[in-house]
Amino acid sequence: MEKTRFVYIMIGGFFGSAIREILSFSIPGAPAVFLANISGSFLLGYLMYATELGFFTDRERYIIGIGFCGGLTTFSTFIVQTMQFPAALAALNITANIVFCLASVFVGRALAIKGLGI
Repeated sequence: MEKTRFVYIMIGGFFGSAIREILSFSIPGAPAVFLANISGSFLLGYLMYATELGFFTDRERYIIGIGFCGGLTTFSTFIVQTMQFPAALAALNITANIVFCLASVFVGRALAIKGLGI
């Protein structure tokens, strides 16, 4: 792996993880994870298509897409929290995360295709 790419990913991951931790202090429990996952999905959806359209460089994709979004979003915490819920709430949490994260990716993608900045 190219060393500079690795450094870019680490920098982005640091900030994404820090933002997720700030969210967890501000909004306790599953809502913080839900918000982090939706935000990261939106940003990744935007970035994924905006990079192809020339709005971002590969370096920015490494920092924001792989590093920041990877550090911000969390599948493992989502799963652990979901397994601690009663069955009905767990099903709601799973459904809400999947539906809203996918919708966020599509909204981000649509903005990128229309050429709008964030």
